[in-house]
Amino acid sequence: MSNEKLRKLLDGELDLSEAANDPILSSLASRIYNIDMSEVEPAEDNNKEVLEKSNLAFELHHSDSPDALKIELPELPPLEIPKPDEINETPKTLKISVLIMMISGPVISLCGLLNIFGFFKFLKSCEKIVANNGVCIEGADRLSWLAIGRLNHTEGWVYSGSFGIPTIILIIFGVILLFIGIQLRMYSKN
Repeated sequence: MSNEKLRKLLDGELDLSEAANDPILSSLASRIYNIDMSEVEPAEDNNKEVLEKSNLAFELHHSDSPDALKIELPELPPLEIPKPDEINETPKTLKISVLIMMISGPVISLCGLLNIFGFFKFLKSCEKIVANNGVCIEGADRLSWLAIGRLNHTEGWVYSGSFGIPTIILIIFGVILLFIGIQLRMYSKN
């Protein structure tokens, strides 16, 4: 198959009977133009060498055969096998993270629980507000987690004895943090 014949085939200038002489061109023509090339009569060509050169068959040889190709593999660097001490060694950052999780998880949950009963009312420092005649709302001794930055305003406080979704989320978050810390601690020991 020559480049010229391939270009003519792709441009649509090559006669299909000429393409039928070459198995590669025949295969390409059948795929490109969706034509059944078995129905096309090959052109009279005295040059039979084209068919022999374009034979797509290949032979498999046993690896011991003299005709077999020998492929040289590149030299690979040796594998570094970690020492037993390195395998069991836990990074310091993981140990510190586990410690922080195991301490902060229960502290967060405890803060959420204590807030339900108004434990943090000592942080209350309301300013004089015209709407409340300068008096803070009585009974609002629980922190509002959604307005935690407004402790000096009535919006930063909620009535104690009840709890809402932010408090529940805070308690659950603390428990999950503790659970993850315990699991990582078990992982780091193994």
